[in-house]
Amino acid sequence: MRSTRPVLPAPGAPITTPRLLLRPFQPSDLNDYHVLRTQSEVMMWTSSGKVDVDHEATQTWMNRFLPPNDANTFCVTIEQLNEPGKVIGTIGCHHSEPAEVGYMFRTEVWGKGYASEAMEYWLQAWWNLPRREIVIKSDDANESDSTEVVPEKLQADVVDTNHASRRILEKFGFIPVYEEMVDDHQIPGQKIKVITLELQRPQ
Repeated sequence: MRSTRPVLPAPGAPITTPRLLLRPFQPSDLNDYHVLRTQSEVMMWTSSGKVDVDHEATQTWMNRFLPPNDANTFCVTIEQLNEPGKVIGTIGCHHSEPAEVGYMFRTEVWGKGYASEAMEYWLQAWWNLPRREIVIKSDDANESDSTEVVPEKLQADVVDTNHASRRILEKFGFIPVYEEMVDDHQIPGQKIKVITLELQRPQ
């Protein structure tokens, strides 16, 4: 089976929306990202489920998106145009196989539509990236190589109680495909339901 994957730029070009600037990560973003990643209301929805203990932990997280590692991701830092230099969030593809989009914003800018605005323009940039063809291994060991073309998809995971985030994803066409119970980092011994949604590449 064949499909496509994006050719990721390094660094990516800045993206300007009506109210936001989406740009590559910079080392100078550390303090602002530490503020973001020490807000428990933000981090409770992440895979780690907990705040960063110090600046070193934030730096370790940031290193995944700084050169030379930026060549393997398509993640951007988000600023408000009317408050340049101050990081309010991030959005991007954190895993290349399967491609998975995620985002987070500082609590003080929640409810202003920034997540939807960033997602709209980030998705446009993502789908407009040049593509390369890849071969996908079939789960059926007896199946010979075929010319079947599988549409490229983008994934997103969301905790089932994070209704606001799920609404944003579904607004842009993401549909639930499966769910699983995982360990709750907030409450040891408890499980939470995580829903995986997919968005097919526009034809």
